[in-house]
Amino acid sequence: MKKILIVAGLMLAGVCASAQNYFGVTGGYNLSTLKMEELTGDPYGVKTEHSPRSGFNAGIAYEHRFTGSDKGNLFIGANVLYSLEGYHYKTTIPTGSDIKLKSSSAPVEYEDNVDIKNLKVPVSFGYNFKLSDNFGLAPKVFGILESQLDVDHNETNPVFDFAFGAGVNLNIGERLSVGLGYDWNPETDFDPTVVYGNAHANVTYYIFSTK
Repeated sequence: MKKILIVAGLMLAGVCASAQNYFGVTGGYNLSTLKMEELTGDPYGVKTEHSPRSGFNAGIAYEHRFTGSDKGNLFIGANVLYSLEGYHYKTTIPTGSDIKLKSSSAPVEYEDNVDIKNLKVPVSFGYNFKLSDNFGLAPKVFGILESQLDVDHNETNPVFDFAFGAGVNLNIGERLSVGLGYDWNPETDFDPTVVYGNAHANVTYYIFSTK
């Protein structure tokens, strides 16, 4: 067993030694929303609709590229991002409801935008399929450690939360990458269950690399 572990360790060290580390900047567009399960047995008949809201993200990027073959290579990556997300909601209280927001014989409607400022650290793992000397297609999966920057952190809003997602990058040359992805965060502690979703398109440029 010791010999197997030593051999495996030497092989891993050799792979990492021949791999390259890339450091750069990234930024892009967010389209995020919130989905909530409908309340069952609601005596008030209140209805809330959610719709997507645009935002952006920006930060620093890191990618570790393992030595591969002519067909492609494995990679792992990690970013540190400021991400502005959110959603739009519209609440309708029907005529005759026991909830009274104001005197009116017509249904009461209220709508607003919600902005959420997050610090996010996505860690990704994927494989870059080499299409040609200058292009590669890289599907990936990732987990995200995130923290909301504009809320008071307590039991309801913890300091850190977790999300997960998947996406694909189009690699152009050695340093430029254009990516699409979607991440989601189900909040099962709430009743009803709330799911935050965020679709994003990013451009990443790696400024320098080291071995």
